[in-house]
Amino acid sequence: MAGRVARFLISASVALTLAALVSSSAFALVEPDGPRLAVVENTLFPFRFDLTTVDETGAQPLRLAGGGPKTRPLPEEFTLPSWSPDGSMVVFVALSGSLDQGPRAVRLYVSSSDGSEVRPIKGTRGAEEPKFAPDGRTVFFTRYWFRSRVNGHGKKEIVRSGASVWAVDVSGGSVRRITPDRNGVWMYAGSFSPDGEDLLASRSSRRGSWSVVRINLTSGKTSVLLRRGADPVYSPDGSKVAFVRWRNVHRRGGKSELRSDLFTVRSGGGGLRRVTRSPGYDHSASWDPSGERLAFVRYLPEWAEPEELGYGSALMQMNADGSCLGFVLRPSLDVAFFGVAWQPGPSREAGRIEC
Repeated sequence: MAGRVARFLISASVALTLAALVSSSAFALVEPDGPRLAVVENTLFPFRFDLTTVDETGAQPLRLAGGGPKTRPLPEEFTLPSWSPDGSMVVFVALSGSLDQGPRAVRLYVSSSDGSEVRPIKGTRGAEEPKFAPDGRTVFFTRYWFRSRVNGHGKKEIVRSGASVWAVDVSGGSVRRITPDRNGVWMYAGSFSPDGEDLLASRSSRRGSWSVVRINLTSGKTSVLLRRGADPVYSPDGSKVAFVRWRNVHRRGGKSELRSDLFTVRSGGGGLRRVTRSPGYDHSASWDPSGERLAFVRYLPEWAEPEELGYGSALMQMNADGSCLGFVLRPSLDVAFFGVAWQPGPSREAGRIEC
């Protein structure tokens, strides 16, 4: 699944491919018109991390941020970018310090849609999984909390104990906690209803099961939308939710392998529909502004060993009913991508795919 939730459930991260577009000379200098998708990519040769946008065919790449290992901010793996409602800004997680700083080495940054301005958001060290709120001024994000314990050798150590949802003004400085810190409970911000009243989130308990919950931001009450799912994403009109669900595939010799597929459901409940049947892991679903298409990342395990961190993924797109599945960017063994997000805004609609 997308972002940090995937880290709990699959050993391989996910990726997609811009291998033919890696050189800086291949990247556009101005923001093109029409549909755009933001992706975070890691290339091996040369080794670098970039936040990039491409059109619905995978062409016209535009690099917004990133570079080689010493570049700061350096877009972070295992996390998704998120657009402001008008499509003028994109927020992302990036490495801001040295790796020995631990979780405080990352923070949130916001980039203009053409990459001309990239700046940090104050008060967001250790932030993960950012999501722009419909007001265009607030970013919700996930932050881990820690506790001390004595390990098997009798030494005290600091370990992650849970994750909660926070909010910050995009201009920085005003940070507030949305969900409480609870031992063994992991909450990840997912998607806002168009009116901004509700936030969908992925929640995991100590038992390791995932569910999609709805947080009413006025009352603070949390209710379960569906079980055995995560990475919820509202459609642009709020009528449907796309999400990820896992299944075990049993192999010879008693072995089983985890797979994930995309589903949609009516936001009020009911109308469950499976829209992919993946040979690997499908996740990071994103609706285009028209609500007619879904883009997502597909990782095929046979392309690479799990420890290779998702190299060999592809960026896919299809109609929201699962028809007309095809590539935006094809897989390559030296490129890994970590999520995709359609850019909203006027004239950015991709519309239905004809096949």
